[in-house]
Amino acid sequence: MTTNKNPGIYVHIPFCVRKCKYCAFLSGASDEALRERYVKALCEEIRIRTRLMSDLAHGVFDTIFFGGGTPSLLTSEQTARIIAELRVNFNIDSDAEITLESNPATLSMESLKGYRNAGVNRLSMGVQSMDNDILRRLGRIHTAGDVIRDVQNAREAGFDNINLDLIFAVPGSSLETTLMDIEAVTGLEPEHISFYSLQLEEGTAFFKEFERGEFTEVSDEIDRATYHAGAKFLKEKGYEHYEISNFSKHGYESRHNLKYWEMTPYLGLGLGASSFIDNNRIMNVCSLDEYFEFNGKGLAPSAEAHENSEHDNVAEAVFTGLRKVEGIRYEDVLGSYEEFWEYYSDVFEEAHEYEREGKLVIGEDGMRLTDEGIDISNSIMALFV
Repeated sequence: MTTNKNPGIYVHIPFCVRKCKYCAFLSGASDEALRERYVKALCEEIRIRTRLMSDLAHGVFDTIFFGGGTPSLLTSEQTARIIAELRVNFNIDSDAEITLESNPATLSMESLKGYRNAGVNRLSMGVQSMDNDILRRLGRIHTAGDVIRDVQNAREAGFDNINLDLIFAVPGSSLETTLMDIEAVTGLEPEHISFYSLQLEEGTAFFKEFERGEFTEVSDEIDRATYHAGAKFLKEKGYEHYEISNFSKHGYESRHNLKYWEMTPYLGLGLGASSFIDNNRIMNVCSLDEYFEFNGKGLAPSAEAHENSEHDNVAEAVFTGLRKVEGIRYEDVLGSYEEFWEYYSDVFEEAHEYEREGKLVIGEDGMRLTDEGIDISNSIMALFV
């Protein structure tokens, strides 16, 4: 993979049909009137940001990512208006990767053609499972049949870059059901597959079940066995493993998500969106009323800003860079091998102990996690915080 330091744009669409049981993202229900008001506010924020970001505004943005929530609840006309506003106010590369997150059962042939005509060229679908019982357990609104239909429709609408998300380690699932999921999904021949382990997060319906003693977690042993078996299956099907949870056909890595893992600047727009600009972490307000109020006054809806120290940037570059299967290069973080390990001299022995255990590969140019190291990635990454 070639490192690309052009900035990207993230657009948050905080609406969904209903909250899934595992979801801790900033999202909620809406109606057509609220979504239209939000789109107008987003377009106003784009104009406000252009005035405030003189330096970055002159850069060439080569990715736009609509995340949520469920961005496919916006009409294709609303999506087109946002993309057009971005193109008017920012220098958007003509070959920009423009991703729209979507949920099966919220798509139609008409909307898919509309999104494609609006400039969306990468479709990401939250499949999660191809087992209808597991989908119901997750609180999803779609069926496996919806997935098959929507992928076929997306192809007919002109999408040649599709990502499908899968979740494993769901209560009630097993290694066998997960491999069946992967087989069904790879049969649809998407260009990219994200393969995540279920995370139990506060504020979710699953967490409330856990507090009541009604949630049975999948054991770490089964979780890890499922991950490795799934990764092996995906690689055998021709998908390159390029990040802990992400697999793609050659050349179809998520250009936008790579920006997060490579500390590339990005602008976040919309409710609760975060940005990384000039070593500053900026986060928008999380209250929809406040968001509308700020935009109504012509003010950027930022709740807080935090300037990263040099150590913040170094630590984050190592932490996020080690998520990539190829790992980090010292020259991208602190220069040479000597400079890097002089800076991290206090953890030199611990890191090399992980290497002796076969969990970390430390070379002259950089370091990376092994397959075994991925299982304890947080412990290894924590050395460099």
